[in-house]
Amino acid sequence: MAPENRRGQPTMDLTHVRPNRVRRPMPARKRETVGIDLGTTNTVMARNFESLPMQGGGCIMPSVVAYPPSGGTLVGKAARRRRAMDPKNTIVSAKRVIGARWVSSYTSQFREHYPYDLVEGPDGWAVFNTRAGLVCPVEVGATVISGLRELTRCPVGDVHAVVTAPVGFDQQRRDATAWAVSKAKFASVRVIEEPIATALAYLNRSSLKYAFVYDLGGGTFDAAVVDCSRYPFRVIGHGGDPYLGGDDVDRTIALHVADRTLARDGWDLSNDAVTFDRLVLACELAKCELSGSEQAAIAIPSVDPAAPESCGIIPITRDEVQQLTLDLVRRTFAMCDEVLAQASLKARDIEAVFLAGGSTRLPGLRGYIESYFGKRPRVDLDPMEVVSLGASLAAARPAVSELLDPCA
Repeated sequence: MAPENRRGQPTMDLTHVRPNRVRRPMPARKRETVGIDLGTTNTVMARNFESLPMQGGGCIMPSVVAYPPSGGTLVGKAARRRRAMDPKNTIVSAKRVIGARWVSSYTSQFREHYPYDLVEGPDGWAVFNTRAGLVCPVEVGATVISGLRELTRCPVGDVHAVVTAPVGFDQQRRDATAWAVSKAKFASVRVIEEPIATALAYLNRSSLKYAFVYDLGGGTFDAAVVDCSRYPFRVIGHGGDPYLGGDDVDRTIALHVADRTLARDGWDLSNDAVTFDRLVLACELAKCELSGSEQAAIAIPSVDPAAPESCGIIPITRDEVQQLTLDLVRRTFAMCDEVLAQASLKARDIEAVFLAGGSTRLPGLRGYIESYFGKRPRVDLDPMEVVSLGASLAAARPAVSELLDPCA
């Protein structure tokens, strides 16, 4: 019988009934985001204003992909080590022709500067003809980013990315950059202009009205005036040169070394594209060494094994490099003049100058910049990382969406 209450009425047995649970809303899953600087020379990935470290140390990976005779694909430092021995199948500076048509000026300039077998691919795009077959610049970029993703242990899956692009990239080239990141298996990709990313990185710490971004990277020089007085930030003057960067500094030094070798030893290092590319690489290494020392040396026999022993070593100093690159530096300031004129500003109106790009370490350059603007340039954020740091802020903050291209 059912139990009775105090009034003698039967009651319901509830011992077998589970109490109703109050359903609380599940906490929203934190959105995973990264910022990516897919550079001409190096690539960096950052999350929440911190560069992601790679296995083995460092956070900067060379934007280099190689296709060795044994098959497979090498990326980053392992690929860069093959440049001297197999330059036609070791792709560097692919960003210079990403999204470029075969008939474009980007392609014709690239063919003058590099030893690759660049051909017209399907639908009129410029592609590399390698021992692995036809490879388009977008695939090279995707391989670089995938390699960096693996080395930084960035998870594959629901990760949203913001990638940077020069202000001078048209929509076709921006789309190609975004597509390279998409192929590396990110959930979504948006594009932010490089000077805006740099300004975001610095203005995370301070506020001002007019900022000038001086971005001298491996492949290009970009200059921009950013109006930071109201949100969203606006680029009110910009310009650039797609063939004015660290690569061109290296070529300038290489031509000087080739002239010295010819005059001193009668040996021409410039009449063979592959040999000259090895010389350019040796000069790049010497330039980097000069960041911390007054003199470096270039061993000619290691550049060209066929060279006579008399060629020996060509020494080069910081002062020589400063003089050799003075015309290139002057070209950057001619562009700065144009950019300031676009913005209807003078150099004295600029409140802060932000440096981006590894080539801003060129001997003497920061002194020239200080003289031009009348103020010391800001380098408290590493110029090689600052663009990716700003992109990581843009990726993590929904309010910044007005500064980004639509999702890819």
